[in-house]
Amino acid sequence: MSNARTAADALADDGLAPGTHVPKHPIRRIFRSPIALVGLLLIFSWIAAAVFAPLIAPYTPNSQHVTAIGTVPSVHHWLGADALKRDILSRILWGARPVLTLAPLALAAAYLVGVTLGLIAGYAGGWVDDAISRTVDVLLSFPKIVIYVVLIATVGPSKANIVVAVILVAAPGIARLTRGLTLEVKTNDYVAAAATRGEHPLYIMFAEILPNVRGPLIVDACMRMGYTIIAIGVLGFLGLGLPPPDPDWGGMVREGAPMLIAFPHMALFPCFAIISLVLGFNLLADGLQESRLRA
Repeated sequence: MSNARTAADALADDGLAPGTHVPKHPIRRIFRSPIALVGLLLIFSWIAAAVFAPLIAPYTPNSQHVTAIGTVPSVHHWLGADALKRDILSRILWGARPVLTLAPLALAAAYLVGVTLGLIAGYAGGWVDDAISRTVDVLLSFPKIVIYVVLIATVGPSKANIVVAVILVAAPGIARLTRGLTLEVKTNDYVAAAATRGEHPLYIMFAEILPNVRGPLIVDACMRMGYTIIAIGVLGFLGLGLPPPDPDWGGMVREGAPMLIAFPHMALFPCFAIISLVLGFNLLADGLQESRLRA
């Protein structure tokens, strides 16, 4: 067997050669990158805030405080109150829950669909590849925000519809990426050896090919998580997110936008929440990519 490394081998996790498909501790790569650790710290901070929101939030998210003096930050309301006298800090903490539930759930479903289609297209080739690739090209030709708005506006805003919209928008790009990686890897000797042994194509795709392309897919997932969080925020800003009065970061920005000059904190603090969470996933992706290239 030749010792020369192909482009697909370079994409394998931790720089392992073909045949050593799955590294035992791929999570160790995170601890080799300070950038990834900073991103992970931001992410886990928001996860902790979401989990412990009932304990650390000063008030319930929808309770109104008619005794609040104005809407500016104060001792009793650290981040101020909104136009309806609801505590902004409490709503931000509770608003982390739907974001950190919907985004991972929707993206996991999108990856299940996209990776499966990409593996089938790349490994099967022929008319199967053509059919899947043309469908993917058609979906990718539409602006993402148009798909989000048209779909949610048609069927109505809800958690389930947001998940469906994310799947429809994200899965084509994931399928295209997976197909390209599969085309690189499927020519390697270990794939041919599995086919010679008479292994089922599904086994070859998911046990031989997928573990050797998961490195780029994990990095891509971290980046897409940030995009998904932004998309959920944009939908909330357009009034297509979670139905009120549930706390929604994008909806909070929309509610505070008309009073941005007089009370900028109403919109800025939810924006900072979105930015910090997205930054966490982007830093994690950059750190993983950096450590993978150094491997």
